[in-house]
Amino acid sequence: MSSEETVEVIIPLVKSITSLTFQQISYKVEQKDGTKHLLKNISGTFLSGRLSAIMGPSGAGKSSLLNVISGFRTKGVKGRILINNEPIDRVKYRQLIAYTAQDVPLLQNITVHETLHYAADLKLPVSVTQIHKTKIVNDIITLLGLEKCVHNQVKVLSGGERKRLSIGLELVSNPKIMFFDEPTSGLDSESSFQVISYMKDLAKQGRCVISVIHQPSSDLLELFDDIYVVADGRCMYKGSLERLIPTLETAGFVCPQYYNRADFALKVASTIKTDPDKLETLMHCMLEPSLLEEKNGIHDERQSVNEKKLLETGYLHDDTTVDMEKPNRSPQYPISALRQFSVLTRRTALGTIRNLALTLLRFIGHILFGLIIGAVFYNVGDNGAKVLSNVSCLVMVLMFIMFSNSMTVVLTFPMEMAVFVREHKSNCYTVGAYYWSKIVADFPLMLAGVTCFMLIAYYLTGQPNETTRIVQFWAICALMGWTAQMYGMVAGSIFPVDVSPFVVPSSLIPMILFSGFFIRYSELLDVFKPLTYVSHFRYGFEGLALTSYGFNRTEIGCEDMFCYYRKPKKVMEMLEIDQGNYWIDLAGLGVWIVVLHILLYISLRLRLRWNQ
Repeated sequence: MSSEETVEVIIPLVKSITSLTFQQISYKVEQKDGTKHLLKNISGTFLSGRLSAIMGPSGAGKSSLLNVISGFRTKGVKGRILINNEPIDRVKYRQLIAYTAQDVPLLQNITVHETLHYAADLKLPVSVTQIHKTKIVNDIITLLGLEKCVHNQVKVLSGGERKRLSIGLELVSNPKIMFFDEPTSGLDSESSFQVISYMKDLAKQGRCVISVIHQPSSDLLELFDDIYVVADGRCMYKGSLERLIPTLETAGFVCPQYYNRADFALKVASTIKTDPDKLETLMHCMLEPSLLEEKNGIHDERQSVNEKKLLETGYLHDDTTVDMEKPNRSPQYPISALRQFSVLTRRTALGTIRNLALTLLRFIGHILFGLIIGAVFYNVGDNGAKVLSNVSCLVMVLMFIMFSNSMTVVLTFPMEMAVFVREHKSNCYTVGAYYWSKIVADFPLMLAGVTCFMLIAYYLTGQPNETTRIVQFWAICALMGWTAQMYGMVAGSIFPVDVSPFVVPSSLIPMILFSGFFIRYSELLDVFKPLTYVSHFRYGFEGLALTSYGFNRTEIGCEDMFCYYRKPKKVMEMLEIDQGNYWIDLAGLGVWIVVLHILLYISLRLRLRWNQ
């Protein structure tokens, strides 16, 4: 079966959208040297059933135009966007469209089939059965030629395969309008031709497909039906590909024989960018044929054939019609927040398990470092002559838990932020669903690693073999691990991956400094004393010291004739720790965890706002 025949059978026919019109669109951004107008009262129409290209020289505003009319850029934008010449609610509009960026961020440890299946679970309503979802996913894999890599993880895909997979992610929800930002970027000529051919098939099927394209070859250009040329934030030409050269010639721009029409259009755009009068002349010469009538004449027969076939398969439903009268009644998300949370938790857990650095090495590292600490500080916890060494051991336990759990997350979380922004903007899930799924999915692995490390270090270093103290020791370690993980997530959500590895350790050092180990509280200058109350290391250090030497512990064994710290009370006095502070320490760590949870949620919201 040819790719064209496959499109006719497997993808629902879109018959409710005939045109996307934008009127008097202006877009400006504030810069240090003043306001810059990227789009200047630009208008146009794109039709369903036709593959349209947005072209222009660098800096002309073509990507800005695509971002604005796709609804992914709203700040500083004025103008109107109409569907079938009617206004539409923004939420409903976002449900109709799909936007594929130049470099679509994907989860690296998920296979092609799993990526599409999770997308189907998030984008399709609960009324669609799993059998139907599987059929949709399999049909998309066949349509886009992804059979050979269907079980490969995303991180090993080629550039062309990643592009096709990104298209497949959008096809899952049957979008009426599809936007592509330079889909051939980074691809060779053959892969580029394949990707544009797939986009051409999607347009023939009845969708409105718009793509920013940069200097296409003659073969690629022939696949496009309509061209929209942007010059200096204004429209230089809009219309069919066949009329491009005649229109330019009418304005006095003659294309040499055998010259690439795209290259010539870009050359003209670059020329008139510095001469506004020539742009005005060209705009006056531009004709305005009824592309809608042209489109209907070409595709009406094909649509009727497609519709008949699709109705026979039972895959075409009347609910594809957009109700313009009551656009606000449709829910923003196709599934409930609880189902979003369930799907995201399963996906996050699967990706985490397959991440070698985040699972195997992290788990083995906890065990190995537990053995190292146990060997270096062997049996110091039950020796009054080695109390200071044991106190140092407690600090090392806390430092390892804090750095290992925060740094592992901070190296991976920023990479997922781009996926989160893309999927949230596509109305896949709420911020809350993603937020709780990340916390729940990563928590068991953190807890398992901290528990193994703590038990190994605890027994090898000779800490008190009492069940109550072991549980109390573990509680402090678990809360410190939880704090560390949230600390890394917050830093990873705010800072880019090349900055966050520096921010985390540099901000943790002051916490360690004011923990009460390196300098006692009474020896601090008054100006620094309040900082000890905001140090989570202080609460962790005090908690571990109390489990080891507090709660009326009996005298410690001593290998020397005289041990000053034979009595645990002396150790507490030396560390200036109150015997009743354990529950305060637990509460202090709990407050830190709550604050970090709030900061994480706020940072996710801010990340979305920054990308408006």
